[in-house]
Amino acid sequence: MKPISYVEKFYPAVSVYRHSWSGFFAVGFFSFFVNLGTLASPIYMQQIFDRVMQSRHLETLIYMTAVVIFFLAVIGVLDAVRGTILAKIARWWDQSVHSDLLVAIIQTSRSKGTSHAHAINDLVTIRQFVGGPGVLPFFDGPWMPLFMLAIAMIHPWLGIVAVVAAILLFIIAGINDRITRKKLEGLAQRQASAQSTIDVATRHADSVFSMGMLPGVISRFNDDNEFVADAMYTVGSFSAKVGAFSKFIRFSAQISILGLGAFLATEGEITSGGMIAASIIMGRALAPAEQALGAWRGLIGALQAHRRIKEIFMTAPTDEQHTTQPDVKGEIQLRNASFVIPGLERPLLRGLNIAFPTESAIAIVGPSGSGKSTLCKLLIGSLEPSAGSIRMDGVAMKNWNKNQFGVNVGYLAQTVQLLDGTVKENIARLHEVDDNSVVEAAQLAGCHEMINNFPQGYETVIGSHGMNLSGGQAQRIGFARAVYGNPKLVVLDEPNSNLDADGDIAFQNGVTKLKKTGSTVIIVSHKPSALVNMDLIVTVEDGAIVKTQTREEYLKGAIKPVSDAINKIRLEKLQKVKSG
Repeated sequence: MKPISYVEKFYPAVSVYRHSWSGFFAVGFFSFFVNLGTLASPIYMQQIFDRVMQSRHLETLIYMTAVVIFFLAVIGVLDAVRGTILAKIARWWDQSVHSDLLVAIIQTSRSKGTSHAHAINDLVTIRQFVGGPGVLPFFDGPWMPLFMLAIAMIHPWLGIVAVVAAILLFIIAGINDRITRKKLEGLAQRQASAQSTIDVATRHADSVFSMGMLPGVISRFNDDNEFVADAMYTVGSFSAKVGAFSKFIRFSAQISILGLGAFLATEGEITSGGMIAASIIMGRALAPAEQALGAWRGLIGALQAHRRIKEIFMTAPTDEQHTTQPDVKGEIQLRNASFVIPGLERPLLRGLNIAFPTESAIAIVGPSGSGKSTLCKLLIGSLEPSAGSIRMDGVAMKNWNKNQFGVNVGYLAQTVQLLDGTVKENIARLHEVDDNSVVEAAQLAGCHEMINNFPQGYETVIGSHGMNLSGGQAQRIGFARAVYGNPKLVVLDEPNSNLDADGDIAFQNGVTKLKKTGSTVIIVSHKPSALVNMDLIVTVEDGAIVKTQTREEYLKGAIKPVSDAINKIRLEKLQKVKSG
């Protein structure tokens, strides 16, 4: 695991929590005066019973009432101030962490294939807890000794009762913490798993419904959901019992204070006002402890969420800022490049040595599972080779300035994922939209007319909340996004798998235009039609390059077995006719 200081360099959000201690200190500072101010009420009651009721001085009553009301107003203001500070801390955390966390989630998913989308919900959990009233008892609790001291000053025996009650509540809090932590372990992962099952089933609703997969989806969801429900029930049930017992202790302590106070008052050791004041102070002293027990589940949830977020930052890949290179040409070199996934016996790719010149179109072919899609991800810098290097213009992919690299690389994945937004926003890669560049990319991809046939043209909203696109339509818009801004390296993974005849022709024309504009085009495809404009055909099998051929050589080798098979069938038919 990387040192904190190293991680902070790339993800400043890691230090946000530590830097917020000054805000928490301010909340603690105001909490002292809020708790000190609450003594005004029991002191007022004591003075009423011991002085005003005895002397019957109306002026004293009015003066004391005004002073207490003033102090209560101050307490109200200070309470609002500390609540506002906590709300600002929560908002600051959210604003400061969100972007870095999203980057870390994407980087982790890119490099390890692990989804941490639930981390956004973890951040919401922290924000709601810190910015809500549930955190305040933990700031009031440390001032319990102040109230215990005040009770002991009225009479030591009363102080002993208060301390015993506080100790009992602390013991209950310890038991509650241990059981709650244990029961909530793994809860977030199972919640995320249940949500993932629903999301995937929703995205592929047609397949789930038509192939009878719905019972299996429901069963898998129920397994995770029952685990979550059982854990929440156990924690909720136990918390309810703990809360009831803590109330019993608090009420019993107050009754004990009143009973003992009455005895001491009859013995003349304290006044009746002191008895009332001690009972009120006792209720105020134990209230934070009882409230904290009720909010304990929120505290544990927030701490666990913080731990998971920190772990994501600590394990996420980091990208240094690199020097901007000269104008990109798009020449690709693979030097003994290999890629291994930890835990697998065999590498996905091994010992790749090849160069792709600029202004060329290269096709990568081979059987399924041979490593073609992994090679595409290495070529666009999404993955880093485990050994060897992959370079563009002599610079390793990881050493390119990310902004410069991003505008010079186009990529179309096997499964096209378009984001919620308009067509032109998707083509423009969610950057500031340049209409001329968007239309130019759509024309190059051959989908300009198709887009204009949409209800709102380029302003048509697509994605989960917009117009549903067919596989071919999504693929053509994805191709336009890949060529937006005339990138020098364009990598296309099965770009014509969903295209009809017209789309295939438009795709071939687009590849020709890309070559003329100086781009290096690399295509993975099983369709012979995609190989028409290729300069080089690279065959990959079992993670290694086994052949490098020109288009003519490859097509000749591919056609010959077919013609031989046809001739063999013809001969067999002739022999049957002759024999018959």
